Amino acid sequence: MIDAASGDARGASVAFSEQMRLAAGETWSAALQHRFFRDVASDAVDDRVFERYLRVEYGFVDCAAIVLGYGVAKAPSFIERRRLASGLYGLTTDQENFFAAAFERIGTPPASRTGLPPNAQSAPLHDVFLSVAKNEGYEEILTCIVAAEWMYLTWCSSADRTPSSRDHVRDWVALHAGGAFADHVFWVRSEIDARAPVLPPERQARLRSLFARVLLAEISFHDAAYLVP
Repeated sequence: MIDAASGDARGASVAFSEQMRLAAGETWSAALQHRFFRDVASDAVDDRVFERYLRVEYGFVDCAAIVLGYGVAKAPSFIERRRLASGLYGLTTDQENFFAAAFERIGTPPASRTGLPPNAQSAPLHDVFLSVAKNEGYEEILTCIVAAEWMYLTWCSSADRTPSSRDHVRDWVALHAGGAFADHVFWVRSEIDARAPVLPPERQARLRSLFARVLLAEISFHDAAYLVP
């Protein structure tokens, strides 16, 4: 068993990634219930808000690529490097292609089809990812990745059951609801589940703390979508 508030394991049957999610409890729920996600799921999101979200998210793509690059360098063997490199390839191909198509469909002026630099709302996510990637270890990097991507997979898997009437919204949800994205999330979880239990207690505590910190940063990050001029 596990205490959802503390994340302390009472038995070996609870995977470490699940321990982190349970320990994050209220923060996990708050992230999944963010206004942006609710608006997208109900197909009520304003196109101006979604366009701004795309630009905020596109601004994070370069950060994510850097983090994955550090993950490749810090991975323990070629096997793990190859899997992370596959995720990096998907980020720079499938997701890049999605942004180009979405900007076209939504009618974003060519000069605005760029990522927005970090601001007060989005900077915390950039900061925690980059700091961990540069200064901490492989497992810490994976924890940041899985906190963000597992959240997206969980929410989009639900939202994908009631697709939007708009291509750019529907395709964004579908991109994060299965396929290569889901495979990557499952693999990162499996890596954490295999490696975290043998880490010293202080590093296990650090992983739990990072998981919750990334979710908090994601909440602020999605608030940035509503700062429409």
